[in-house]
Amino acid sequence: MPTGKEHTTKKILRRLLQLVALLITILYYPIVMGFVEDEYSTVVCSDVDPIIIGNNDDVLISGNELNKIVSKSFPDIKGTKLCEINLNEIEQHIEQNTAVEKCECYSTPGGVIHVKVQQRKPIMHVFTKESSYYMDSNGFRIPVRNDTRAHALVVNGNVGTMLDVDDLIKLCKFIKEDDFWKAQIEQVYVTDKTEYILVPRVGDHVIELGGIDRLEEKFELLNRLYTKGWDKKEWNLYKKVSLKYRGQVVCTKK
Repeated sequence: MPTGKEHTTKKILRRLLQLVALLITILYYPIVMGFVEDEYSTVVCSDVDPIIIGNNDDVLISGNELNKIVSKSFPDIKGTKLCEINLNEIEQHIEQNTAVEKCECYSTPGGVIHVKVQQRKPIMHVFTKESSYYMDSNGFRIPVRNDTRAHALVVNGNVGTMLDVDDLIKLCKFIKEDDFWKAQIEQVYVTDKTEYILVPRVGDHVIELGGIDRLEEKFELLNRLYTKGWDKKEWNLYKKVSLKYRGQVVCTKK
């Protein structure tokens, strides 16, 4: 059994070993980092790797387009030392693109600069007399090009005259975030009184929603009609379903 003196000696030795290990770490780290920095300072950009984050069914910007943006705005990027490339500048430039919500750039030891882009998430595809565009939940407009596509609610009617689209965004978000209504409702029409008519995928009727007041209540009434009210034969007997009146579903036959 060790004596008190032996125990104290072991304790001192253990602390000395810990101090030596700490000193080695303190001295080793800057030396290693110096080697890494020296090596990094000589590495040049060998390639640009575009990474698109988002729904695979939505294509608002492609990897090829990202490469073209980078090569056009930074034509000498390949062959330039990584330490001389301003990644923040590249990020800010790419975020000016209307299809991009956020961009993050980083490099790897092999000399590849990765351009990671988060696409915007359109909730509607708006058609006006003058043009068409996508819109996300923040009201940001995304122009439509030949090479873009996105699964979004079709919205038309008197959209161009709307001064405030907050209600329209709220309605489209409500539909898009519910799996049942996302599958069932394919179009929103805005009337000249800024009321909403919904066009379902199944059935020959349209749905008079009115305004977005009591939105959850209205859709709950419609759900009850679809699941408990009509049988299969009745789906095509009506031309209009109105939810404009509190606590009521008014169906108009053809």
